[in-house]
Amino acid sequence: MSFAKKWNCTLVNRGHYTMADYDVKAYVFDRHDKSSWQQLPKEDYDVVIDFCAYQPGDIQTVIESFSGRFRHYVFISTVDVYQRQTGINKTEEHPLETRHFAGEAGEYITGKVLLEQELIKMSNQYQMPYTILRPGNIYGPFNYAPRESLLIERVVKGLPLFSLHDAPFPFQMVYVEDVVQAIEKVIVKKAYNEIYNVVSGEMITYDSINQILQLCQPDIKIEEHSIEEALQLQYPLPYPLSLEEMEYYDGQKIVQQLHLEYTPFQTGLIKTYQAFYPVFKDNEKR
Repeated sequence: MSFAKKWNCTLVNRGHYTMADYDVKAYVFDRHDKSSWQQLPKEDYDVVIDFCAYQPGDIQTVIESFSGRFRHYVFISTVDVYQRQTGINKTEEHPLETRHFAGEAGEYITGKVLLEQELIKMSNQYQMPYTILRPGNIYGPFNYAPRESLLIERVVKGLPLFSLHDAPFPFQMVYVEDVVQAIEKVIVKKAYNEIYNVVSGEMITYDSINQILQLCQPDIKIEEHSIEEALQLQYPLPYPLSLEEMEYYDGQKIVQQLHLEYTPFQTGLIKTYQAFYPVFKDNEKR
């Protein structure tokens, strides 16, 4: 939580996790409740950083209901907004997805696309600068999404990892602290009305994850399996598996313009293992 130490932060969330140990002013309410925004002090804020806008109208509600004033709106979107299966490395200029896919993932993509458009429209209306950050798959300490933590939990419990001989295709990720650094850089450098991918160019596979986790716990066993066998054994498969699922992104614009440095995957995953280890070890003792 180095960000909170550097800045005078006000946090709005729904209170699922306590922030009592961190130096922030915390307000607990649902962002959709317009009247609740009046709880916040009527102060001038340098920036609003919006991590959890998912539905059309979420950004408009904040801007119109906010009790104070702010000079900059940073929206955390996703690389998933890009048109899929085009077979090219996607820069920030790549067209956005216009198709509507079924299910929760489809709703997520459509919501983020519409919210980006909503923010740009509101920015023009209120003469308010914005920045849109599009992270890839985020990993690292405090990651609540069940991805790398599922594999780390197996390691801590002494369960084998699976090497998937029919899942050789690489994917991309980004360390959580790199996303924090990206946020800080767009604020400090006033990267107004810009859009940035935040994703490392390093190519990751299930095997490379296994190799790094084996460095963390050398006695862990790695078994050879197929994807079908892994599914039958209910092995966690949190990352893309087939060539059709693979999408690749160019995260160099923010490197060139704002000098962001991406954390090497081995460094980031070892830190993540070290953060999750005591959590899973403690749970194992109960």
